[in-house]
Amino acid sequence: MPFNNPTPTTRRRFLASFLSLAAAPAEGFSLFGKKRIREFGKIYEYLQDVTLRIKETGNKRIAIKNAIFSNEKFNGEWGFFDFADCDFSSQYNINLDWLSNCTFTNCSFNGIFGFGGVENTRFLRCSVKGESILSLDEDTLDTTVFEQCSFVNTLRDRNHVGAIMCHGEILFIDCKAEWFALKGNKKLTLRRCITISAELDTAASGLYRDKSKMPYSDFLLEDCDFSRGVSATNLKLNNFIMRDCKVGFLESAGSTARGDVLIENIKQGHLDLSASDFQGTLTIKNCSFFTSYDGYSFNCPGILAAYTLIENIVCGYHPANISGAPDDMAEKDRLPKTRNKSLIVRNCNIPHLHVDWAQTEHLRIENCKCDTLLIRNGRIGKLEIIDCSLKKLDVSNTQVQEQDVRVPKGCDTIATGSNLKWSPRE
Repeated sequence: MPFNNPTPTTRRRFLASFLSLAAAPAEGFSLFGKKRIREFGKIYEYLQDVTLRIKETGNKRIAIKNAIFSNEKFNGEWGFFDFADCDFSSQYNINLDWLSNCTFTNCSFNGIFGFGGVENTRFLRCSVKGESILSLDEDTLDTTVFEQCSFVNTLRDRNHVGAIMCHGEILFIDCKAEWFALKGNKKLTLRRCITISAELDTAASGLYRDKSKMPYSDFLLEDCDFSRGVSATNLKLNNFIMRDCKVGFLESAGSTARGDVLIENIKQGHLDLSASDFQGTLTIKNCSFFTSYDGYSFNCPGILAAYTLIENIVCGYHPANISGAPDDMAEKDRLPKTRNKSLIVRNCNIPHLHVDWAQTEHLRIENCKCDTLLIRNGRIGKLEIIDCSLKKLDVSNTQVQEQDVRVPKGCDTIATGSNLKWSPRE
């Protein structure tokens, strides 16, 4: 028997009932069995008053499930709480001094939240939505973990991204970030994370009048998928490690690394490390670069680090530029103030290898296969080219103090304006 259409009066009653249910969370109930945190009685008091909580329960763990945190102000400290299936929706209402030994499981966050310094706290399968910001203070330790969490902003607007802003140390495992910024001013670790048009951030120098007090970060990125977009520019780093990651296009322009940089086992995408200040050791090994950008398959300022090792690299047909001097740089800037002690390139298969404008104490290219090797306009203490397969070698206008250059048979050589003297051809 077909259902009859309800009368207008019935429709109005149904609509009124539905709207009253939709508004129910403000009264402590919801369609999903959740209620406002104020309805939790003693637990609500414990969240408001850490002294009372410690006096009455000590460090006994307290479970809070299916609670709605909205329009309720919280300050002070939270410790030893286990939040599950809770909804946090507020602007600046949660502004803690400290968050310690807590868990958040299957919770959602929509708004702006200040958690203060955070330690021994785990966010598991939580979601952070839209332009939401979770702020963690500089005392936060990397015992703070976001695991299997989702950070998604459907606005897809660079000027309106969401953020996990940690001014201390933080760890992300198996997370997804879409149009979100993940920030770690002292330490940022990502393992098995996926990003879509996301940002990795450190401290902003403009926020520190005394630059000596600005923190520098340690980055560790492992087994991550950045193939759908990640920005890593203007970083202030101590050390940077990226290994076993997929990369679409990653550039580090404007970034400084005071310590060591290690990049290894990148098998997909393009890496552009130009316009960066690497002050320690730069090591890039066991990588393949077949995606071109600005005419290069790989762009790396090898002469700007103190010690550089490029090893076991395979590139596509487009040139790899490892000198750090782009084609459009003014000539007066092409021989920069350099700290480079050694630049070693070995066991690489790079059809077109550019090492122009190299200013270094020691340049060694060993056991490499290149159709074209350009080492033009350089100022080099000791130049070594050993056991390489070359079709063309151009060292025009390069001056060296010491050399061991072994040119293979059949290699076309150009040395206009250079003081190099060819060794007997092998």
